[in-house]
Amino acid sequence: MTTPTSIIVECPICKDETLHQVLSGKLAGKNANVLDSTVKCRSCGRVHHVVLKGEKPISVPVVVSWLKESKRESIILGPDEVLSVNDEVMCADLPVLVTSIESKAGARADVCKVRDISTIWAKRFDKVKILFSINHHGKTYPEQMIVSPDEEFFVGDMLRVGNRDVVIHAIKIQGKSVRKGGAAARDVVRIYANIVRKTTY
Repeated sequence: MTTPTSIIVECPICKDETLHQVLSGKLAGKNANVLDSTVKCRSCGRVHHVVLKGEKPISVPVVVSWLKESKRESIILGPDEVLSVNDEVMCADLPVLVTSIESKAGARADVCKVRDISTIWAKRFDKVKILFSINHHGKTYPEQMIVSPDEEFFVGDMLRVGNRDVVIHAIKIQGKSVRKGGAAARDVVRIYANIVRKTTY
């Protein structure tokens, strides 16, 4: 058992099991399977003390996608751990990003205790695919690049995409477009660029 960053426990104010942030905690017990911690309810903000006894880790099915392929794997987690969509976890020595969670009740969930999870859907996250829309004389050409999630792109960058030299003029991320500055590849939805005009003398 390891000290988690968040847990789902009963809140004395909400009178229901809610997501709590672990403010501080230590592992105790003969097998270091008891978590003695101070937690904060994400719903109402109440700070209180909890003691949880960890159970034997369980294996959870994971469907890992990469480009057009998917394969079934499994991941070992503590039953009381909390998993959320967009969490990054290790699966078979490969970093993956959780894209969807199906609970044992048959419903999709954004946040779920591991013991209640039926299947995890995830995508490989040691590499990401960046989509480009490249404009030239009123025509748009689609391209793509495979890069590290931490690679950064900036408006004004000049780079070679496919067989074209281009300059980035906008970057679309979740919820907005970036026209100044940059973004990490992990956050990029699409990059817009123009073909660089070559001047001869």
